[in-house]
Amino acid sequence: MDSTNLKAMHALMKKRGTNQLDDLTTGLVNSMSYSNSDVIYPEFTDVKAGQGVEPEWFYAVYRGANGFSELNAINQYISQEALFDDIGELMLGIALVEMKHMDKLGDFILKLEGKVTQEYNTSHVDYGKTARQAVEFGVRSEQRTVTEYKKIAGKVSALPENKTTEVTLQLLAKLIADEEKHLSLFENWLEENK
Repeated sequence: MDSTNLKAMHALMKKRGTNQLDDLTTGLVNSMSYSNSDVIYPEFTDVKAGQGVEPEWFYAVYRGANGFSELNAINQYISQEALFDDIGELMLGIALVEMKHMDKLGDFILKLEGKVTQEYNTSHVDYGKTARQAVEFGVRSEQRTVTEYKKIAGKVSALPENKTTEVTLQLLAKLIADEEKHLSLFENWLEENK
């Protein structure tokens, strides 16, 4: 390969995202049956602090010790995957999507000049004593998460429209679509395992 081709190849490689693992995991998670691939994550390039969207609105869904945060869901579903073999794949698949949610929310919060280092404890994590109970807890958690995201969407929708509010609503649409997919997966499991 001559030096011209090498330079062109290097230029192409540099144009990729700065975090290629982030790009890879987004693609992987979006191709799984545990994510709603009809809705995609927006780019955060146009997000700016001071445009009405407050980073604090996302703290509770990011890593709050509240029974519905993304960190809560990751802890819950990963633990349930280990505890209950018959729902292990379901819980791990959903946990991977929740990890991507937390990753994207962290990036978004930082774009809004917020903090991602809040305290966390597991006192609100429900694991269940049976696979059925674990899935029922998952249903409750997903319902609460959807409710919280819709509350935030209501706040954002009430703001004057700008690029930041537009991207925020796109992000919330993706998160809600995935959480509703999880809810559907859990409800289907409960129906099939009466």
